[in-house]
This record gives sequence, C-alpha cells and structure tokens, in this order.
Amino acid sequence: MLKAIGCGLDRDFPVVIPYVGIFLRDHWEEATGQPWWAYHDPDLTARLKVEEDLLGKLDMDWVECGFCPPREWREGHRIEGRGGRAFMVGPLGKREGEVRRDQIGGSHIAIEREPLIESIEDIDGRIGSVDKQNLIRSGMLDYVKMVVNRFGSKKFICASVGTPYWTALCSYFGFKGMMVNLFRRSGLIERVLERLMENTVQELRAYADVKVDGIWIEECLSSATEMSPEQFRRFVMPYDEELISEIRKCGMRSIYYPCGDVRDRLRLMVDMGPDCLSLEESKKGFDIDIAWVDEIVSGRACIFGNLDSIRILQNGTGDELRREVRRQIDIGLRHGRFVMSLGSPVTPLTPLSRVAEFIEIVRKESATY
Repeated sequence: MLKAIGCGLDRDFPVVIPYVGIFLRDHWEEATGQPWWAYHDPDLTARLKVEEDLLGKLDMDWVECGFCPPREWREGHRIEGRGGRAFMVGPLGKREGEVRRDQIGGSHIAIEREPLIESIEDIDGRIGSVDKQNLIRSGMLDYVKMVVNRFGSKKFICASVGTPYWTALCSYFGFKGMMVNLFRRSGLIERVLERLMENTVQELRAYADVKVDGIWIEECLSSATEMSPEQFRRFVMPYDEELISEIRKCGMRSIYYPCGDVRDRLRLMVDMGPDCLSLEESKKGFDIDIAWVDEIVSGRACIFGNLDSIRILQNGTGDELRREVRRQIDIGLRHGRFVMSLGSPVTPLTPLSRVAEFIEIVRKESATY
C-alpha cells in the first residue's frame, strides 16, 4: 500500500474494499465465528478476533480502525449474551439495557433536522473541545493500538474522519439548515467549520501518535448536485485542504473520498494535494470513468479503483468481473499509483465468496505484468 500510494508500482497492486464495518454488519456470520455483539464488547480482544477472522477469509491490504469507549467505562462493563440477545452489564452486575443488532442493509440516516446552532454563542455549548492528550489518556485509542500491534507490520492501518463540512451538516444543521445558512448566515457556518477543524486536527494528531498509516476522509453532500464550484471553494476546499496538509505533517497518508458528481470540481480536489483519491462509480445520473479520472489526476495522486459494487460485483458474471478488474488495472499501470477498490460499499446481496473472488482476481491479474 505504501509503495502504491507513494512511488507507485508496475505490478502486484494492493486491493481493498471500502467501509469494512458495513461489510461486517451485513455479512457477520460469513465473516466470523464470533457472536454479533463482539463489536460492542468492552473486552477489545473480542473485537480484534473479528478482524483476524475476516482477514483469514478476505486477504485485503488494509485494516480499518477507530476510537473505542474510554478505558474507565470499559473496565466497569461487560456484555452478556443469552439466546441470541445481548445486554450491557455495568458495575455491580446491573443490566443497563439491551444491545440491539444493526439491521442488515442499515437504517435510514436522517440528514434533515432542526439546526442545533443558531448563533455564535451556541457553538461553545454544542461543540466541545477535543484534545489529543485527553483522547490518548482516556484509552479511546486502545483498540487502534491493538490493531497496529497485531497487523501493522503486514497491513496498512487506516482510520477515518468526516470533513468539517460533512460533520456540520450531518450533526449540527441538517441538510436544509446547511443550505439555507450557506446563503443567509455564512459567517456562522464558517465559525462552526473552524471549530470542527480544530477538533479534527486533534484527532488526526492522536491517530498519528499511535502509528496509524492513513486517514480516510469522507466528504458528502458537497457535490455538483448540492452546491456550486464557488461554494465548494469557500465552504469545503479550505478546510479539506488543511486536513490533508495536517495528515501529511503527521506522517500519514490521506485518502480523499468525495461522494457524488465531482466532474466539475475534480481538478480542485487534486489541487488540494491528497495522497489518494477514491471516487464513487457511475450512478445516479452522473458518470465517473476511472480512465477520465486518471487523465485529470495524471499521477499527482494515487487513484483507488471504483469498480461498480452492484452492476459488476453483485450482478456481473465472473468474466465481467475479470474484464473490469483488468481494465482498471491497465489504467492504473499508466502512472503506477493505484489501489484496486470499489466505488461503494459491498452490498448485502453480495456473498463473501464473491468478494474473495474479486480479491483473488486482482491478485492474479496484477501479477501477470
């Protein structure tokens, strides 16, 4: 991964799938022999065993990880499974509630809400400050440390953050509130983005301290469908550029994943200087062909493949899958900075065996050059 992202390769490209947590949610019994509540277990060794099981079946080139509950809380809690149900048990053995299993396919994410921030004065009350040292002292990076110690010598360790714009929209303003305030109260939006940026920088520095290799940067609802290039330059680009710069200063690699139609702003995204670009596949009325992406990027960043997770991975024949993998690898060879991936998460209807087939095809096809 590090060579592909940096100087590039002429064969044996890495292969990953995005959003491994979503894959586990939808394919738990195929991926691991651990009970479904292992991901909620205060005992982090149970969660680590899930990753070991998954990598035993899908030999990907990265492991995803993130913050866990504070150590003090974990030491006072345990999970109790009975008859397919799970309960969180607190101090003195008291049940604190049932842990619910996430439904396959996930649930609707509400992006519409009443704004939580109406004035500058609301910012301090709604957005607490994050400090790197507090994150580390609290034990919230204990699981990341375990992943690094277990897999760091063989796999690329990746954590993720939301951009200030996406976090502000999703957590504080809602979609309508964000769109309205971009015009009516742009100064308020900018102050919120600045605060969120400060907090995210502290998270990035904490990840760097525990030797994470790279950061997946998720940017949503800032595409051509939602805002103009001018708005993108003002409300998205400066903050994302600072994130990318901070990641580089910390000695990590950035993987920028902007959702949606980016055809009119891809050059702006490349100018921000990410180490990697990962884009969605063509869908929803827009087209993102990896050959066009490669022409625009022209070796200035590592490109992640955007194989179609529905048309090809889920529904395509074996020959169609092989042809598309070969096509994307051929494009990746032009500059060598390439990682084979998908444009979207693996769907619930795609069995683990199909993902394993995808990975095996990538290994074989990229080794033949």
